[in-house]
Amino acid sequence: MTLVCSALRCAPTIAPRHLDAMAAGDRAASAGRYREAAAAYDQAAREAERPRDRAEAEYRAAMLLARLGERDAALARLDRVAASSPDFARGARAAYEAAVIRGEDTDTREVAVEALAALVRTRPATGPARLAVTRLLREDDARDPTLAASLARIDALLASPAVVATALHETLRAERAKRLSDAGRAVDAIAAWRALFADVPYPQNSRWDDGHMALAALLRGRGDARGALAALDEMLAVRDPGCTGGSCDAPLFQEGAMLRGEILRDDVGDLAAAARAYREVYERFPSSRVRDDALQAEALVLERADDRRACEVWAQLAAEFPCTRRGREGWRRAAACGRSPPRRDDDACD
Repeated sequence: MTLVCSALRCAPTIAPRHLDAMAAGDRAASAGRYREAAAAYDQAAREAERPRDRAEAEYRAAMLLARLGERDAALARLDRVAASSPDFARGARAAYEAAVIRGEDTDTREVAVEALAALVRTRPATGPARLAVTRLLREDDARDPTLAASLARIDALLASPAVVATALHETLRAERAKRLSDAGRAVDAIAAWRALFADVPYPQNSRWDDGHMALAALLRGRGDARGALAALDEMLAVRDPGCTGGSCDAPLFQEGAMLRGEILRDDVGDLAAAARAYREVYERFPSSRVRDDALQAEALVLERADDRRACEVWAQLAAEFPCTRRGREGWRRAAACGRSPPRRDDDACD
């Protein structure tokens, strides 16, 4: 049976014309030919039929022109993208990059600050708004070292209904807690961190680990070692329910677990608990870069407590980490206390 296809079903697919120009721009940019790439992106913008495609091409051309030092040409394209694509992610990014460029010039610095503030007010749900807030607060802190200006800006933004339902809200609250601490208002900073953790739990809270570390440092600085330990325990007790493989821990969990051992050892004076804490670091983080540090710290604590198990830990450290500085120390210590450490093969560690 002869198959007959309709014109619509069998017509060859022709890619939009602007895609060839975009591909040419990508190739030139990858090769470091930025002027050629910018020209190709400009051509893609002229040939693009959809506003989104036009904005993407103009944005890429603008960033290359900025890299080439052609400030006015870059700003012209960025301003056009920001104005014509308010609902497209590149629109917010273009507004941010234009403000950054203007901020480098003393004559347009105030214009840049106002542009960043406008971006945060009008597009708080975008990623560039979070970048803009960081720059705005840095500018405030430079102008007012008391931090009153940046705290006032944060409080004003937190009062905005448009900000409350966005990720920017969490960022602002974390920045507020940090500045309260830097301003010497430790009690207020502690309350701010605790309120943030209560309102935004893990894993939604992107400041869960560094925030808890900051909270523990504040509490420890005030002599509340037990409170600091409780903060670290709260940090380490969570697990991302959506994690099915790989590392399910936030970046500072390992450091927080090591800090627990340090506080138990130095502040609380509970050497047995400190040794257990360091052993937990070794066991909980099987691929961590601090596992040898944890074994060394455990062995030193056991030695301080006159616990003979220290020799076993030194030998374990030598066996499992023969090529690290900690492992070489373990080999020497194990030999000194009568253990038979594994034969060292220094050539294998080169």
